[in-house]
Amino acid sequence: MNRIIRSFSLAIAIIGIASSCAQPYKLSQKPKNYLEAEQMPDASRFLPSPPGFHDIAFIVDSSVYEAGKAIRNTARGQQAVEDASTEIEYILKRFSPAMEADLTPEKYPFLASFVKKSFKAARSSINIAKDYFKRERPYQYFEEPTPVPEDEERNDFTSYPSGHSIRYWMVALVLSSIDPEHQEAILKTGYECCRSRTIVGFHYKSDIDAAMLAASASFARLSAEKTWLKDLQRARKEFQRVSQRERIR
Repeated sequence: MNRIIRSFSLAIAIIGIASSCAQPYKLSQKPKNYLEAEQMPDASRFLPSPPGFHDIAFIVDSSVYEAGKAIRNTARGQQAVEDASTEIEYILKRFSPAMEADLTPEKYPFLASFVKKSFKAARSSINIAKDYFKRERPYQYFEEPTPVPEDEERNDFTSYPSGHSIRYWMVALVLSSIDPEHQEAILKTGYECCRSRTIVGFHYKSDIDAAMLAASASFARLSAEKTWLKDLQRARKEFQRVSQRERIR
């Protein structure tokens, strides 16, 4: 009987080991976004106030808004509409040409999870700032429709800083670290995605500039975390391994 029990226990242990080896990469689970929101740089403490209606900077904001509105019926305008998405599948697809790779969550599961977790951490750094500054969005101020009507909200005064832009610029910074060979193309894509928000009328130029600064601050903060750096290395190795295999084919 004891021999049977020992054999059964051994079989269970082997199954357990095999199962654990077959598991996909898992990101560190504590804390949820590497750092809690209160541990991230608080953008309301280091960003300047958005331009007032009588500031020269607001004239620049208004001019950029008008320039963006003028190209909405072009291919670039359609691209701006598509850039309204913050889904990880779309974001990876958007940066794929820059990295010369077919980025999908299926092919790059660890990289996809790492990127998403990183931009969520960055996004949390502007929560207080958005509520503190309570800036009207361009389409609200000018009382004009946008090409993304489903995202419009009458009382959503959260234009400054741009939430979309901090995500996209953070992704650009992270992917540049993963694939420095294509960093210029990656950063250009990130910048264009941020600029898309002025074209669709959801943000002013100053909203974008503030978000890019906040993303850079968040990137610097996360770079001081050993867990984040470890996961960055794993994401880089996955990218190198999978992209190289794809090129060979």
